Amino acid sequence: MSSGSPLSATRPVPPTTDPIGPATDQAQTELDSTNHFAPLLRPRRPRSSSAGAAVPDGHPETPRTSGPPDIAGKTRRPAACAVGVETAAKPAASPRLYRDLRCDPQDTATRILLETERLLRVYGHRKITVADVADACGFSATNVYRYFSSRRAILDTLASHYLHEAERAALACAIRSGDSARDRLSGFLTDLNKALTIFSDFEPQLSELLADATAERWPCYSHYDALVVCHIARILAEGSASGEFRLEDDTKQEARRVKAAACALVEPDVIRLCRDKHDVRTREALSRLIAAALLKQSVPPCCASPQGVTLVGRLPIGEMQWP
Repeated sequence: MSSGSPLSATRPVPPTTDPIGPATDQAQTELDSTNHFAPLLRPRRPRSSSAGAAVPDGHPETPRTSGPPDIAGKTRRPAACAVGVETAAKPAASPRLYRDLRCDPQDTATRILLETERLLRVYGHRKITVADVADACGFSATNVYRYFSSRRAILDTLASHYLHEAERAALACAIRSGDSARDRLSGFLTDLNKALTIFSDFEPQLSELLADATAERWPCYSHYDALVVCHIARILAEGSASGEFRLEDDTKQEARRVKAAACALVEPDVIRLCRDKHDVRTREALSRLIAAALLKQSVPPCCASPQGVTLVGRLPIGEMQWP
């Protein structure tokens, strides 16, 4: 970071086209709205520049390979094309990069985010400084601080966008999954995992950013956590009202328990660490198992635990035989 932050530093102001709102105040409002779940953006036309060409700020362009395309339709980096790595199927509404939004590149805050994303995808967030971003934008670091209070604020805004895109893709699947609350919950968890896994497979530098934001609990992760819990709580409430689910507690508390049980599916840091330990079929089976555990079924007296806590009306949790 450049030395000496100007006295005019202010709180970060995301561009007006940024779909991310305040951290938790807008969670219920966004949950009630489906208009922002836009269809998949049309593929971007490939650049005409040759491999290894230099970009205006002097940073080399990412080398092109013969691997499959990334989430923006570009050629995937060699690091993501390792032999033996299983690629997850894309959800119906794929997550988009910030550059794929229909935003005004002339807006200074938007330009800062676009240049940061470009540097981020090549060098990773740990090596980027405010001076690097300012040089890429063609102005001084002082101008960057007029819109973002710190380097962390810029990265948090971008990470917030990526987490929102993953949540958007998952909720779009839940909306299309039919009338069964079980199917909607399983579809939501499965597609949220697919969207986050896409970042891990195709954009390793962005995946690292999301993992650090989760582990350090940045504001963007608090916003993401609140939205995911709200989405799960709504599905649980609808399932309980229809008699499909049996809940032991209020819906918000049960939703947090579901999210905790699905940590291998919905937490970016866990996904990054355990990406190759479980294949796609195992992860999909886990989402179905979690949804099935909430089904309302009769519980034989012999299977009831002293505390009355059971899983799918079978064995008490303390006596479950895990493989």
